Amino acid sequence: MNDDTPPINNPEPPDQEEPTAPTEVQEPEAAPKRLTRSVSDRMIAGVAGGLGRYFGVDPVMFRIGFVVSLFFGGLGVVAYGLLWLFVPTDGEPDRGERAGGRLRRLGIWRGLGLVLLALIVLGASLVLASIAAFGVAVGWGIPVAATIVVLGIVLVALSFRGGVRWLIAPVVALAVGAGVAAATDLNFRGGIGNRDYQPRSAKAIPADGYKLGIGRLVVDLRDLNWQKQKVVHLDTRLGAGQSNVFVPANVCVVGSTHVGAGESEVVGQLNQGFSVDESPGSATPTATPRLVLDAEVQTGQLRVINSNHASVDNPGYGPGPFHQDTAPLRAAEARACKAG
Repeated sequence: MNDDTPPINNPEPPDQEEPTAPTEVQEPEAAPKRLTRSVSDRMIAGVAGGLGRYFGVDPVMFRIGFVVSLFFGGLGVVAYGLLWLFVPTDGEPDRGERAGGRLRRLGIWRGLGLVLLALIVLGASLVLASIAAFGVAVGWGIPVAATIVVLGIVLVALSFRGGVRWLIAPVVALAVGAGVAAATDLNFRGGIGNRDYQPRSAKAIPADGYKLGIGRLVVDLRDLNWQKQKVVHLDTRLGAGQSNVFVPANVCVVGSTHVGAGESEVVGQLNQGFSVDESPGSATPTATPRLVLDAEVQTGQLRVINSNHASVDNPGYGPGPFHQDTAPLRAAEARACKAG
């Protein structure tokens, strides 16, 4: 054996890798919630849809809130307009977002000044429209129309000398107010104030009924001899305010009632909104004693109270802080109409 042969070295086993601890997977941080106006859930500009998504509630709640705010100074409408201008959409920019961007580029104070000016112009236009509508409703339609015609002629005449564009807004506001009043047959004729009637017999009731333009109308029929007068006809018309008809609990109320905008409380049936129509006693129109009623309120509240003890001065039927249960009125109507 040759001693010069190099020794055979056994190769060292490869280093075994030590087990590594599992690495933690870091979840990406959630992006902060951002208020945007909804493109898919919108009735006007998507403001309520965006607020509902942001706060996790039904957008209908915000829509109702904006509508209710109309009766408390209209602050909700102002807030809606500002959100329309300064809150972006969740899709393609719309007209409001583009207008808001231009206002921001003008600077905050100048932008707010323009918004305030626009709100003043809008408020003044609404006032002029209301004045024109009121004028037509109380029977001053010809003077209102003459004013609009004169302003229109002035506007046309001045247009040949460069025009006065600021005059367009009031002319349009007056025309719109008068047109809406004429189209809806708004009628406030019949006086203003409180009228309280308590006829002692059916013959004392005017053939054309009782009418009032603006105010509170009360017709109390509980002193009639209902055993003698089996059927009594009554017509009432009110432009704006509250109309009240009182009958004994044993009288079946039939006929028709109409409220253009407001609340209807007819023998315990409560409804509110626009164009509210009721047909009480339609199932038993021949029951006696009965009141055949034709009542209309264009704007306000209509109450038909079938109670022997209800006070004409108590406004508490229906929902509200002075709420009284209307179930007894419904029960009395059912008994009276069934008895015939």
